[in-house]
Amino acid sequence: MHVGVVGAGPAGISAALFLSRYNFDVTLFEKDTIGGLIINAWKVENFPVFHPLSGEEIAQILKARLMESPVKVVLQEVFEVHGTTVKTNTNVYEFDKLIIASGTVPVKILEFEVDQNVVYEYRFLPKGIKCLAIYGAGDVAFDSALKAKENGVKFVHIFNRGKTVKAVPKLVECAKNAGIIYHEEEPILRVSPGLKVETEREIYDFDALLISIGRKPNLSFIKESSNNQYIVGDARGGFRQMSIAIGSAIETAMRIVMEVRES
Repeated sequence: MHVGVVGAGPAGISAALFLSRYNFDVTLFEKDTIGGLIINAWKVENFPVFHPLSGEEIAQILKARLMESPVKVVLQEVFEVHGTTVKTNTNVYEFDKLIIASGTVPVKILEFEVDQNVVYEYRFLPKGIKCLAIYGAGDVAFDSALKAKENGVKFVHIFNRGKTVKAVPKLVECAKNAGIIYHEEEPILRVSPGLKVETEREIYDFDALLISIGRKPNLSFIKESSNNQYIVGDARGGFRQMSIAIGSAIETAMRIVMEVRES
């Protein structure tokens, strides 16, 4: 039984490792970084099986477990999926079953992309910046602000277009204690070359802008669905938590094992 897995984040790696334990022939596709978006995280402390770790540490653990396994890793972008057929830029792969663990893509503000220092993930921020703007008020925005402070960014500003803060209270409190500047009900109106950020209150100068206003499932490459195709983790939508993504992936892998046994 040959199973393909698209995406080497926590969900994809978990599914691949689980199936490999049952002697399935597993091929895992990843276009970018093994570990997925979790690599951006300042600290992950909502997964009860280990003490708080940075996203980079978790990504290293996932990669080490993957490299110890018999899972075949293909470092290519998947451009199209037709049922259980996977197309990359160089090859076409046929599978008996296919797990889609492709995660999410950012909600973008194209008119703000005036400079290469406008990014949607922490890892793409340039080195050596001293003044960072973050647009958004969820967990990722506050987590990224704390990581920036820890990495030596002197001034970090969070801009919230409304009053509601979606981040967990502990992150908000940590940000306050770290001296991160929070702007409530101050939406960014314009971003000009040279990273001039304009709101109704003021025009600010920053070295970089991290946009963190939300993400959506990354499924645009799926051209045809099938009963042997399974979507897991953040790609399904819903709550974006690593523990939920891993649980979803392992449950699906177990279902595949049972389906094969019963067939």
